[in-house]
Amino acid sequence: TGLRGLAAVVSEAPEEALRAQRRALAARDGMLVPLIVESENPERYLLERLTCIDTTAAGGNASLLASAEE
Repeated sequence: TGLRGLAAVVSEAPEEALRAQRRALAARDGMLVPLIVESENPERYLLERLTCIDTTAAGGNASLLASAEE
């Protein structure tokens, strides 16, 4: 739980150890870190991060939302 700077954790441990690893990752503060257990699937090593900025909540132009066509 104390390690920082992780993007993902890869493990081929037995199920009991995987449960402990999942609990430790869930107890961390900050962004979620995936536990990858499919070592035979290399596409699982690609991670995607998205950022969404809500400009209306930050004082953006709310009239743009009101003028949207339905």
